[in-house]
Amino acid sequence: MKQPQQKQHLGISALTVGFLCVLLAGCGSTPTKSSRQIDGSTQLKTAEDNSPAMINVQLGAGYLQRGDLDVALEKLQRALKYDPKLAVAHSLLGVVYTRLGVMDKARKHYRLSVKYGTNDASIVNNYGTFLCQQGEYDEAVRYYDMASHNRFYQTPHIALENAGVCLMKAGKLDLAEARFKEALRWKPNSPVSLYNMVIIQDKKGKPFKVRAFLQRLEAVHELDDKMLAIGYRAEKQLGNPAAAQNYYQRLAQQYPKSEALKALQ
Repeated sequence: MKQPQQKQHLGISALTVGFLCVLLAGCGSTPTKSSRQIDGSTQLKTAEDNSPAMINVQLGAGYLQRGDLDVALEKLQRALKYDPKLAVAHSLLGVVYTRLGVMDKARKHYRLSVKYGTNDASIVNNYGTFLCQQGEYDEAVRYYDMASHNRFYQTPHIALENAGVCLMKAGKLDLAEARFKEALRWKPNSPVSLYNMVIIQDKKGKPFKVRAFLQRLEAVHELDDKMLAIGYRAEKQLGNPAAAQNYYQRLAQQYPKSEALKALQ
């Protein structure tokens, strides 16, 4: 069984394989430790569009995925010469400039991507990710909510989860919890929502709920060191030393050098 691919959705990197896949072909993405989720279906331009603009977008995306930012920048700028209103090109340029650390240009292109791709939930979601990366949590959540409410959005749980993580970073646990609950209504076994619900219930001091969400999470993903440590604490609070010891032993065996284990010793 794989390890949970997403810790808290925290530690944001705008570029993921899923991001490029979604923008070009509308396929799904899988979150990783270092990425906030980006998903959805592109209703404006797709990889099936063989126009010169989209050919350059595809080339730019390929170079971007390989880390060749200079060539990616050149191809995406060329795409905009063919089609200045191509939202996907602006969104990918936002990624390039973010990675280059040129945030004013990144923001400019993300804004243009939303201007020209207002009805494309994946584009809107991606701008939310940029804003959350900049610490603009309230504005980021506004765009995530806009994406999740788009009736054409195929995976609204992703924007809801992104909003939840942003709200957690802002310290708004109740609002974050509401977003994760709504995400679970769309996708009951989402490891991202379940993982974060464990964290929220632990922060709120609700060990019974911690236990319940841990059980659901473990049914779909192996628990990492943080989850095992939380499980240990919850079972101790619930007066179940055998279950607590089981979590501790698994933590010690699977993650003997983890900070989570050190904190319990």
